[in-house]
Amino acid sequence: MDDAEFLSRFKERVEKSSATTIELMVSEEEPARVSIDFRGPVPRITLGADALKYPGLARVFMEYIILSLRQGKEVDQEEFLLHLRRN
Repeated sequence: MDDAEFLSRFKERVEKSSATTIELMVSEEEPARVSIDFRGPVPRITLGADALKYPGLARVFMEYIILSLRQGKEVDQEEFLLHLRRN
């Protein structure tokens, strides 16, 4: 699967799981980071480029994004770890 197809599927899964439309961008400058900007009408997700290389990192990023979108805010590290422990 090429990067464009992966990103398309990633976006579809996030939107379906969170029931939220998103804008997805890839960051080469911060390859191991994910961030969510809620300031606009559509949340903007910036996904680090390492998610394209490491499937495990992409799965963790996806869980974080979905949890944040459901709560309407970026969750902090402690909250995310608690979520992962429950699942």
